[in-house]
Amino acid sequence: LELISSIGEHNGFEAWRRLCADQLRRLEKNQLQRVEGLLNPEFGSGVGFRAKWLAWERQSEVQGAALGGALTDTIKIAVVRRK
Repeated sequence: LELISSIGEHNGFEAWRRLCADQLRRLEKNQLQRVEGLLNPEFGSGVGFRAKWLAWERQSEVQGAALGGALTDTIKIAVVRRK
């Protein structure tokens, strides 16, 4: 509401433009956070490694599809090798 309250009356297009721009910034920030999370997983070591790795693998498939295929197999291998 604060975002559009400064817009004068009879200027609905400007209000809509500002709302869309604000929503786009939030979406981009959210997408970046998801990609950063996928690129910096916490697998741990020992017995829990496999379970955490498989969970990350599933999450990367779901998030990758939502992000337009952001993680290729090569990127996944590089992330796991780094950990």
